[in-house]
Amino acid sequence: MTSNERRITVSPDDSASRWGNPGVEVLSTPAILGHVERLCADLLKPQLAPGEMTVGVQVVMNHRAPARVGEVVVIEATAAGSGSQPRFDFAVKSVDGSVLCDGVHQRAVVDAGRFRARISA
Repeated sequence: MTSNERRITVSPDDSASRWGNPGVEVLSTPAILGHVERLCADLLKPQLAPGEMTVGVQVVMNHRAPARVGEVVVIEATAAGSGSQPRFDFAVKSVDGSVLCDGVHQRAVVDAGRFRARISA
């Protein structure tokens, strides 16, 4: 089973305030999704054949508690499936181990050239 984690310091760019909730200086759901997608894509990179890439296709997420701007959080992802649509279980935790968010993220392995041609047509 492949897993990885990444520590981030919640920045103003990650805040709910930046995503349409003025004055709410906590880690936003869209920022969590972006961090999770990058972590899972990075986990898959070494397993891809030349010319392959991954794209996100599904997320199920429970946002359980806030993390303030300036707080350090740990994002964990573990591969729970393989093949053409690998699945990941993920969690965002505070440094004391409290779960702030958890869920499942699925990615699809695609031919990079065909995908780029399709979106540029």
